[in-house]
Order: sequence, then C-alpha cells, then structure tokens
Amino acid sequence: MTTDTPHGDDPDPATAALAALAAAHRSLSTVIDRELRAACGLSLAEADVLASLSRGPDGRQRMVDIAGQMCVSKSGVTQIIGRLVAAGLAARESSATDRRLVYAAITTAGRDLMAKGAPVLAAIAREHVGSRLPDADLGQLTQALRTIAGASPPEASQRRGAET
Repeated sequence: MTTDTPHGDDPDPATAALAALAAAHRSLSTVIDRELRAACGLSLAEADVLASLSRGPDGRQRMVDIAGQMCVSKSGVTQIIGRLVAAGLAARESSATDRRLVYAAITTAGRDLMAKGAPVLAAIAREHVGSRLPDADLGQLTQALRTIAGASPPEASQRRGAET
C-alpha cells in the first residue's frame, strides 16, 4: 500500500481512503504549521500541545497523557513543553501527592496566543476544507473522521451494526 497519493489505483476502498486521508493530513498540516508560525510564532505541534492543555482540568495535564494524545514520545512532548515554558506559554508543575508526576499547564499568555491563532485556524478551515465541500459532505466527513478516531457516539456504532 502507498500513502503517497490520494488517487492511487488500489481497488480496496479502505486502502484508497487511507491514502487520501494521509495526503490530506500532510497537505493541511503543512498549511496550518506555516500559517500559525506566521501569525503567532507557534508550530503546529506547539499549538496542539497548548490546545491539549487548555482542554485539561484546570488547564493542565500530565506529560504522559499529552504524549498519548499526540502519539509522540514523552521526550518529544518534553521538548515541546520546554520551548513553551521558555516562551512563557506553559509552566511545569509537580504533583502535590506524587513527586514522580509532572504536569504541564497553560499560562495566561498561552491562552492569549491560542485566542490569536483561532481566527487563523478558522480561515484555514474555510479556505482548505469548507470551500471544497458542500455542507452536507462536511457533516458526513466530520462524522466519518470522528468514527475513525474513535470519538463517535455509541449510538452510531450500534446503528451501523444493525444496518448490516
């Protein structure tokens, strides 16, 4: 299987879908990274970490949890957090109950920078996704991607099983 082109000749629909998804991911990741760097000075990976922190309880998460969400190594997350801490966008915190646990927390400056990046992401979404698909297809795409990511509501999985 190749993931080099979304227009592969693979007769398997799942393999063709995977190739198209990989190509779209590469394309969008490049655009998002470039635009966020220009507007905010953040890489896509740094913005992902800040977004993850902002969703955590009290704006913080364990480093190991961030690594799991991003599918990168703990050392990779440690490097990204190090850059964010140096820039004043995040802080490291130790657990009050377990000294082995290290948390990262988003700072006010980190939240402010994420707010500055939100219109950039919205513009990318409109230009590179919304303008290329009708609204009905966007809804289907969103649901399909949530299903693939494992975030679909249980009812959808049950309906799909009942239809087959």
